[in-house]
Amino acid sequence: MDGIAVHWREFPDELVEQFQLSGRAIQRGQSPDREYRFLYRERRPLLPCWVGSQLRVCEWGNRDGGSTRLPRSAGCLATMVASGQWAWMSPEPVEVPACYGLQRGVWYQVRQGFRGVLVQDERGREHVYLLTQPASHYYQVMTRSEWMPVLIEEAI
Repeated sequence: MDGIAVHWREFPDELVEQFQLSGRAIQRGQSPDREYRFLYRERRPLLPCWVGSQLRVCEWGNRDGGSTRLPRSAGCLATMVASGQWAWMSPEPVEVPACYGLQRGVWYQVRQGFRGVLVQDERGREHVYLLTQPASHYYQVMTRSEWMPVLIEEAI
């Protein structure tokens, strides 16, 4: 997964200011609505997530290897979490809000967002990993990817 976009209405002003999200705001085509884009390729990749009833913005994965404890990736296989292979990290299920997902240059619309897990590194910093699964045939054709994120109450 390379990125997500979230409707600007989903973010309280405090989070926009705290994480300087105004620089991530874009307008898609002729739409009057703005979105905030979160891209994994950014210098410091961030990802919003719902932890219970609280919206947080956390580090996305461990791309730069800043943590020696956490895997260097953006996502993890849902089956690995379900089978307990991530239990040593005490993963907490989260929902990642999104109106669009980005994979290999293809933006696609989503209704509610993605499933993920929240873990802490050795310094106590929170990191979010998107859950992944084998791609459906349609997703493979659309994105040329063998893996796809786990959507919330939706299938592609």
